[in-house]
Amino acid sequence: MKSELIFSILLCITLTGSTTARAVPSDSTVLKISKDTTEKKPRIFNNEEKEQEIKFDKSNLAPQKVRIIFNDLFSQYLKIKDALSYSDESGAKRNTLTLLEHMKSKTEGIEIINKDERWILFLHNYESIRSKVEAANFIAEQRFLFGEISRGIQEFIKYYGLNDKTIYLMNCKNDEKNVNASWLSDSRDKKNPFLGSINDTVCAKVKEVWVF
Repeated sequence: MKSELIFSILLCITLTGSTTARAVPSDSTVLKISKDTTEKKPRIFNNEEKEQEIKFDKSNLAPQKVRIIFNDLFSQYLKIKDALSYSDESGAKRNTLTLLEHMKSKTEGIEIINKDERWILFLHNYESIRSKVEAANFIAEQRFLFGEISRGIQEFIKYYGLNDKTIYLMNCKNDEKNVNASWLSDSRDKKNPFLGSINDTVCAKVKEVWVF
């Protein structure tokens, strides 16, 4: 939890451009996932590429109503990914702002989430993060913010879970284009939000398969 909190602080600082973000003391009722909640099975292709299938134990994830909320948030996240994959600046901005709004509105009154230190930190910095997104007019800026948001969404989904879904952690490492990024997808597609449609098959690979 400590490492996750540090990550959230760094995420908020990156998005807000401020070091004023403060963590709120932890609460004993915050959902915790033990190290034994997942089962990993490696799959090897061409003796080089490796991916892992991770099966999450539902008994250690959030209640179903919370996981359904994260299904909705994940669907909105995919709209950002697709917009960036086609270098659609306006679509990327619009859908990112919608995701932030939904993260705030759809979780209102959900106790288990609103006692999470990382979520409290997100809400504390909500307006600053939103301002950063609104000011990002160039595709490079939007892709940078998407990378930061992706890391946060990945942590929250791993922590709370999704409801009856299988998703994919994609990775692109391309030294020539100076890219080393990860994002989530609902399929094994080659749409690359960091390189766009022209280069979408260059390096997009499945790193992990998450089964909820």
